[in-house]
Amino acid sequence: SMSHVQPFSEQLQHATALLHRAQCLLQSGQIEESFKVILDLKAQRVPLMQLDLCRAICFAHMGRISDAVQSLREELRFFPQNEDARQLLEELLKVQGQQDSSLNASHDPEFMEIYQAIRNHTMLSVARLYNLFIHAKRICEENIPGNFVECGVAAGGSSVLLAYVIRRYSRIPRIMWCFDSFSGMPPARAEDAHGGVPAEQTGWGSGTCAAPLQSLQSLARSVGVGEVIRPVPGFFEETLKPHRDRVGMIALLHLDGDWYSSTRTILENLYDRVSDKGILQIDDFGYWDGCRKAVQEFFQARKLTPLVTRIDDTGVWLEKPDLFPINPALPNEMVQAFFAEDVGRYTIPSQMSPNERFQLYWAFLKEMHIAAGQREIRFLEIGSYAGASLLQSYVALRHHGLPIDLVTVEPQGQPEFYAIVQELQPITTHLKMFSDAAAPILADEIARTGRLFDAMVIDGDHTYAGVKKDIELFFPLLRPGGLMLFHDYLPALNDENREAIFAHHASTEPGIRRACDEYFAGNADAQEVTLPLLRPSDPTQTQAYLQIIPGVFSTVRAWRKRR
Repeated sequence: SMSHVQPFSEQLQHATALLHRAQCLLQSGQIEESFKVILDLKAQRVPLMQLDLCRAICFAHMGRISDAVQSLREELRFFPQNEDARQLLEELLKVQGQQDSSLNASHDPEFMEIYQAIRNHTMLSVARLYNLFIHAKRICEENIPGNFVECGVAAGGSSVLLAYVIRRYSRIPRIMWCFDSFSGMPPARAEDAHGGVPAEQTGWGSGTCAAPLQSLQSLARSVGVGEVIRPVPGFFEETLKPHRDRVGMIALLHLDGDWYSSTRTILENLYDRVSDKGILQIDDFGYWDGCRKAVQEFFQARKLTPLVTRIDDTGVWLEKPDLFPINPALPNEMVQAFFAEDVGRYTIPSQMSPNERFQLYWAFLKEMHIAAGQREIRFLEIGSYAGASLLQSYVALRHHGLPIDLVTVEPQGQPEFYAIVQELQPITTHLKMFSDAAAPILADEIARTGRLFDAMVIDGDHTYAGVKKDIELFFPLLRPGGLMLFHDYLPALNDENREAIFAHHASTEPGIRRACDEYFAGNADAQEVTLPLLRPSDPTQTQAYLQIIPGVFSTVRAWRKRR
């Protein structure tokens, strides 16, 4: 272990000697020479007390007050005991004045309150922070699916702001993913310049914008959002590719990577995970030439022209300009009918993705064979959770113009489920019990009345034994020609999908595929029904915040009873 200690202590001695040299140059008024030494030191990523204080003094001499303020905050993140830095920061903040007060943000008391908690932990302007705040809030209110992702976290102020919005306003589960080296910026390249000055000469090159991971974590705890954040330390080139499925779908993507290469890496890995109507905010578009070039090249290559809106002199935002394409094989009137009746428009927590809700809708509208002289439609659901699929099934079945009899077997159910059952009275019967207790009750009733079920959705116990038992108990209660649908039918485990499937199902493999394949394969009484996808390239999973399972665009499967 000594071999690791020796080079580091030598590096530290060398760095300390360089810092002393920079301080001497500063005292003798040689600002530019001192600045060059400081920038070389920053690129070495050795946290040294006084280093960012010296950088701030250089910036102040150059008249770059806001840069000096940010440097002092960087000093205090690593060395909070540095009273000289704290004192200079207070003086410079007075010089800088309260430019913030003229913004719309100051008329929003909730924003101003959270801003006070994060202001010393961010390098973003109030305007850019407020823009993140209002878009995040709107995404939550409109229920746009997906997590929030920030690439370039620094001290964590904006991550914690977004996590606060999730905790306060989100109606569905969301995660705040935080990607950063937590050791400062990577080296800049030729494309990275501002106003013709190469990035490494501006005072904001390699090793700057640094803050330890603890800075983010302690701020998150103090605001009460520690549970919402998921930090991922490392440079984007190493972390984004392995995480592009782990982050699930993205409703808001905050790009604060500064450099050309960092920005390209973010877009190439994460853009295809952004939900329809998702928001991208790009922090350095107006400042760093490389960042702007990376964004422009990316959209040009895709033949897209997003509407880019300026926030201030550097930050911009845009709504994702393209949508996941609709399956061209689908009749347009069917697609429009689904959009008008998709229960995803409501705030019911749905365990089904848009593709899955569409398949349910299609099955009960297009695949239901109504017998001549049929008087009513009987529908059964095992496992209703919050009632979204029950309601989606009902609105599709209504199109046949027959009376509907709904039966739901749900031992507990979310509050929304009870509201839906109430809404669908008197045509709904709720059996508040497990499916094995409900089966004999329904079988007795069928023996008396002869009224078999026309359609069933099985989404209860996900174990192999549980699903097998549900099929054996309920398939006989389905009329010939009737449909039985399953949710959470997943492919066999392999190295590519194992982690994601386990993340969805508490580290176990659901038994639905095995039970269905065993019962239906080679079964002369059953025929598999193929249900089309609404958007064949939309990877949104059962719940958008969960990992994306590679190659899975729906987990709904259907079989028709032949006789």
